[in-house]
Amino acid sequence: MIDIRYVKQEGTFLVRNRGDGPDSSGSVQKLLGARLHVDESDNIDGLVPATDMRDKKGKVRSGFVEANRLSAKQQLKIFYLDVGQGDATLIEAEGAIVVIDGGPNRGFHDDLIKRLKKLRQADLDAGLPARQRLRINAIVVTHFDLDHYAGLIKVLETKDFEIGRIYHNGLPRYSNTAGKDLNLGDLVNHVDGTRSISADLGDIASARQLLSSGDLITAKGNDNKFAKFLRAAVAAFDDDRLGSMKRLVRRNTAGKPAVLPDTGPDLSVEILGPVTTKESGAIRLPVFPDPHSVSKSNPNPSPSESHTINGNSVVLRLVYDKTTFLFGGDLNQPAQRYIAKRYRSLAPFSADVNKACHHGSSDFDLAYLKAVAPDATVFSSGDNGSHDHPLPDAMGTAAKHSHGNFPLVFSTELARETGSDGIKFGHINARSNGNLIVMAQKKEKPSLKKTWHSFRLPFAGPFAEDHSEN
Repeated sequence: MIDIRYVKQEGTFLVRNRGDGPDSSGSVQKLLGARLHVDESDNIDGLVPATDMRDKKGKVRSGFVEANRLSAKQQLKIFYLDVGQGDATLIEAEGAIVVIDGGPNRGFHDDLIKRLKKLRQADLDAGLPARQRLRINAIVVTHFDLDHYAGLIKVLETKDFEIGRIYHNGLPRYSNTAGKDLNLGDLVNHVDGTRSISADLGDIASARQLLSSGDLITAKGNDNKFAKFLRAAVAAFDDDRLGSMKRLVRRNTAGKPAVLPDTGPDLSVEILGPVTTKESGAIRLPVFPDPHSVSKSNPNPSPSESHTINGNSVVLRLVYDKTTFLFGGDLNQPAQRYIAKRYRSLAPFSADVNKACHHGSSDFDLAYLKAVAPDATVFSSGDNGSHDHPLPDAMGTAAKHSHGNFPLVFSTELARETGSDGIKFGHINARSNGNLIVMAQKKEKPSLKKTWHSFRLPFAGPFAEDHSEN
């Protein structure tokens, strides 16, 4: 009888023969969370027969694994995918798949298709019917910049995917012809000198209203890119492949944050931002200037479209038992300072792993980074020469204000593989069993025995025994 099991301990190997060790010929490293098909009825001296999932050539490795290293429950896996200049994250846990952003192109869609094909084959190998669709519990668009959402249009159009909900920050991207402030909404100047903007996108009904308003049409009479996203979402809803759409905001910053529903029994996804300007009444969001325009003679310059959309990114903190992961979209310096004022403390933003904001831009606030204080930071960026992300000060400051003597800084660009057929996009892995986190990226030249560079958090250094105190 075949049972589906998941690796729950780091340092697990699939060995060729009973009695073999990790260094034996044919032994294969298996990351925490890896799926295996085992026969638990054939347990001899704690070892059970096991096969792993098929590789891209269709090959399956068989051998033996220690039964006490396996769990019937799926462990947490986070894939920080390389989509070029953009963000895309795939999160898998027991009973849930969550997507945060989808990059600028169809690369993320193609990765999901590959994932679905692999899972279908694994279902058949386990004697189960192959799933027809990949169910995604939630897709979160942190904000509507093309490098975060354009790649999701193809996902919404593909009938192989079923989505529970789409979450977003409520700020549409109006066309230049719509006459909207900052091309985002309606700006209001308040008597206390502050300014706020409307958040006009809510549910599917409001998406339909925006599409019919004519405010998303370009000067040439075509849908803008944001309209194409909304049309794909509405079509998926009408096809019963999308459950709903919802705006996410944080109004009252005191007390426990709300969490996303339907993310499985083990994963809690806290909603930390964007933070509204008022705790009650109509939902309005703050506007932000370009901090480079702020000076002593002009302390309150005009708000910036890009800084307002970026600064109101959806901010999520994933809690998986004792481990935490932060996702801040493209938060910038003025937004991080605003958040610090609205929260009594930045303690809710602390995390073991931080997905760096805005791909490693210099536009960050030091106090915010110090509050996050992770063990590892992941920078997601590409080769867009107009940005040059990640920038040296962002990487250096992230490392300096991380925990431990050996903080980890990962880059999706550095994780790429090169070969005779050119550059292959890579990705960064975070794996957790609830008590520990293992970060991993593929070796530049993988061997059969060891495919990944893996690091347990907090990382104690490559020669940990030499750094221990007597």
